[in-house]
Amino acid sequence: MPVKPLTPVKLDGLGSKGLNTQGSASTLGPEWLTEAANVVFDFQGRLGPRKGIKAISKTVSHPIKSIGEYIKSDRTTEFYLGSNNAIYKRDSSTTPETLTAQSFAGSPQTISDSNWQWLNFNNELWAVQAGHKPINFDGSAWNDVEDLAAYAANAGVTTFNPSCALGNFGRMWYGGITEDPGTIFYSDNLIGEKLAGGAAGSINLRTVWGSDEIVGFSSIMDKLIIFGKNNIAIYNGASTPASMALDELIQGVGLAGRDNIVNVGAEVLFMSYEGLQALSRITATDGKAPITDLSISVRNSLSYYLATGDLTTVKTAYFQEQGLVVTFVPENSLAYVFDFSSSSQLTMPRVTTWYFSDPPLCAVGTVDGTFILGLKNSIASYDGYYDVSIADTTASNGSSGACSTAGGVWDGSKCWSSTNNIYNYTWSTTWMDFEQPTSTKILKEGLFYYSGGRGSATTLQVYVDYDSINPFVKSFNLAVTDEAALYGATDSLYSVSKFASKVGPVEYKVPLGRTGKVIKMKMITEVVGDFSSLVSATLLTKQGKTR
Repeated sequence: MPVKPLTPVKLDGLGSKGLNTQGSASTLGPEWLTEAANVVFDFQGRLGPRKGIKAISKTVSHPIKSIGEYIKSDRTTEFYLGSNNAIYKRDSSTTPETLTAQSFAGSPQTISDSNWQWLNFNNELWAVQAGHKPINFDGSAWNDVEDLAAYAANAGVTTFNPSCALGNFGRMWYGGITEDPGTIFYSDNLIGEKLAGGAAGSINLRTVWGSDEIVGFSSIMDKLIIFGKNNIAIYNGASTPASMALDELIQGVGLAGRDNIVNVGAEVLFMSYEGLQALSRITATDGKAPITDLSISVRNSLSYYLATGDLTTVKTAYFQEQGLVVTFVPENSLAYVFDFSSSSQLTMPRVTTWYFSDPPLCAVGTVDGTFILGLKNSIASYDGYYDVSIADTTASNGSSGACSTAGGVWDGSKCWSSTNNIYNYTWSTTWMDFEQPTSTKILKEGLFYYSGGRGSATTLQVYVDYDSINPFVKSFNLAVTDEAALYGATDSLYSVSKFASKVGPVEYKVPLGRTGKVIKMKMITEVVGDFSSLVSATLLTKQGKTR
């Protein structure tokens, strides 16, 4: 009987559509992943690890729950953040960066939390949070709204403590006030603190959506979008509030947490209780703004976290540089990541998840293309390929010399030490039958091409015939970086010694000894200071019995 030849099965597009926990792993195609932990897609669409969460500042005593980017008229920026009862300014001129506590003029209120929503309006930085009066920074001084010279109170409320706001259409819009959570209050033209007189006013939504409460605001063109817990009201003509009219009421869909609205291009994305939705700027044939469900592939798992978690802690940020919308769920030490980078148009994103030992509590995508995050006692950047923590080690390294010897940074009075923490990225395929559901496949070898990795430990698990308990396990290391002398060596081009990596994609041949009709693979790879990506995967198989 002739020996059956080896047949290469090339797994083109493996996992290219991202994570799918909604469908059955036995019916989904190989373009889906059933697990995608700490995974991103590079610009060629290949699977790789997220970057590190790198602590960059000296520590403070309390968690950093909010970060605001103050964008001045000349596009220069400053960063302010909320931690407990204080506002801090980021000073990036020191190493580590310094967080400097701010002081208020006038008669400041007692601040009891740091869950601020930050807004740029009329060359000033504003912030609001539930149970507090708005605060304002005009570029030189911090004030409570009541201490501003032009402040004029709205007679309809005793304590003006909005939980959400929007700076747009030439005025400030406020909502979620304790005494009247269903009424919009808007300021006079270009005077965010003037809530009475001039063009200031209010709109009571009780006749529009009943007893619902305002959770957040956004805008599309000349339309004001008011998000409630269970409804969305859209008003047309927002540039002239006195004459603007209700354009549409979307019932049964609300906003799951104030800090879960982002603008991606011309679209407004928001987190409803069913997942990530889009309000399109392109109106439907009936003239209304259609809603698109962008997280349908992970709907049940995501909606579980939204239904059971504290929505004041769930926060979504847009990292424009890489086209990522990231929803942080710090109670569960994870984030859902929606990748829109594959198209210039808003299409269905590739979804992955990120996991953390020190979960970010907030984040902001900055004007200069970085991603800054708030941690339990410092700020971090999305950078490098270690999760880096920072600590005050003065007790052990109490002098400049001792600090330097220990690898720390001495700032004149304290020693700050950083620790590089390794993390893994993991992906799992669906159950694959290679379009031959009745034939047994004899797996002989797997050929995996990886780029990068620097010796990272990698573990391949192979499951067959729906047995998810007893995998075949094979471990191997990705190639150590091969450095070539570009300068200063006998075979170099120039005089000064410089080195650079010359590692391209490397083939890893992994012997496999499994037989089954359907196969599932899981790959776990360490991230040790370097990016790696799966370039291609091929399985060498023989056809077994047909049953």
